[in-house]
Amino acid sequence: MKLLNLDSGKIILNSKQPRKKFDDEKLEELSKSIKEYGIIQPIIVRKIVSLNKYEIIAGERRFRASQMAGLSKIPVIEIASDNIKSFEIAVLENVQRENLNSIEEAEAYNNLIEVYNYTQEELAEKLGKTRSAISNKLRLLHLPEKVKQMVRENKLSYGQARTLLAFKDNTQIEELSDEIVKKQYSVRELELMAKKSQKKDKTPKNKKSESVFEGSSDEIEYLKSKLIEFFESKVEIKLLNEDQGKLEIEFYGYEDLERILNILKLDLE
Repeated sequence: MKLLNLDSGKIILNSKQPRKKFDDEKLEELSKSIKEYGIIQPIIVRKIVSLNKYEIIAGERRFRASQMAGLSKIPVIEIASDNIKSFEIAVLENVQRENLNSIEEAEAYNNLIEVYNYTQEELAEKLGKTRSAISNKLRLLHLPEKVKQMVRENKLSYGQARTLLAFKDNTQIEELSDEIVKKQYSVRELELMAKKSQKKDKTPKNKKSESVFEGSSDEIEYLKSKLIEFFESKVEIKLLNEDQGKLEIEFYGYEDLERILNILKLDLE
């Protein structure tokens, strides 16, 4: 393995990249973070000798955001094509170190999933962890870049960062992360704030709906908590009128969707 600083023009995309669409808004957010902090986690590449170029193995999103940020030089880790197995061993050893912060751990998991096409179950088995432990760490990668940086700097704990995922709005999450640092909110305090925020979001807007579900908010909250526990994912129950509502289950990537469908005994084939 070699750490290099390559001209962006020397890097090419991987035609086998399963993800074809990237969220423009999130790319813009990552681009702003890169302008401010630089690329925290190098892109993983291998050299294509015949082209004298370097093909991305993992980190295409970071590469695209770096281009948006106008970077001419990109930090990369080069892996020899015949040395990919040793890279896997090195990463697996690295994620079991005790001094990794939660974001570094999540990024390492994501690298292993991208490079080796591990499922979360397979990765959990290799690391001696539960699938939900892997899934919960990976969810942290959906936090705003500013908040992820605060976790890297140990300003926010894993528990605090994970609880922030319960809030929907990124602006609110960023503002709240600043408050956590200033006021030293505990995870329990954050959980109570998240519950209040969710109750406010779900308040029925018409009186008819309110009368039908009057007195049942505690039951709905209880049901929601059981569904979150069952699906191991964020769940929302929305009341539309006296006869209708919506049950929303969040997923974090195609594999997580498959996991939820398996729970529901559904097949994508």
